[in-house]
Amino acid sequence: MSYTVEVKNVVKKYGSKTVLDDISFMIKPGTIVGLASPNGSGKTTIIKLIADFLTLDGGEITVDGKKAGPETKAIISYLPDHDLFGSEDKVSTAVKFYNDYHKDFDAEKCEKYLKTFKIDENAKIGSLSKGMREILMLILTLSRDAKLYLLDEPLANVDPVNREAIVTTILKEFKEDASVIISTHILNDVETILDEVIMIKDNKLFCHKSVEEIREESGRSLNDFFKETFKVDWFGGDNK
Repeated sequence: MSYTVEVKNVVKKYGSKTVLDDISFMIKPGTIVGLASPNGSGKTTIIKLIADFLTLDGGEITVDGKKAGPETKAIISYLPDHDLFGSEDKVSTAVKFYNDYHKDFDAEKCEKYLKTFKIDENAKIGSLSKGMREILMLILTLSRDAKLYLLDEPLANVDPVNREAIVTTILKEFKEDASVIISTHILNDVETILDEVIMIKDNKLFCHKSVEEIREESGRSLNDFFKETFKVDWFGGDNK
């Protein structure tokens, strides 16, 4: 079987601190995977390594059978965890940038999504709320016809009503052979669309299972399983 992503024995350090320790997993085409763990657990690091924005300290990553690098960037649509455009830039400027820079960008699809979420193309990005800026970046990312979508905390500042709209409209429109990795600690909102979940705990792979397996084995919803796995007390320490 061919895999969209293969992560093999990956190690990543920041100075003397090991953030990811011998992480391995594989993702099949047509799969939506939740990368779930509390903030600061290495989710963004994994996303950036797959996107080839960070250097490995050990192991190997392949995307569509090729070593992660300049060639694989062309087939990855990456939503970072920060703004790419200035507050004075217009929405139309961001759309034009994506349209000019990415050959697989679907301007018609983008326009449809902008109308769905009532985002004015003539508005300055700085005039949008933080949640609406996140929606704009998500729209731009998902308007590409990519093989792999990497979404880093796409719903963190989006209000509950728009979260539901995103899940029921945009996130259900992927082509069958595209794979999606959604980094999140808000599982309750995306549980219905996830096929599998990967959890990182104490810098190591804690589990990589289908959502159905977790529900059957634990007798809980995915969100409840996540909360039980990563219990945190009021003072920020782990309850082990």
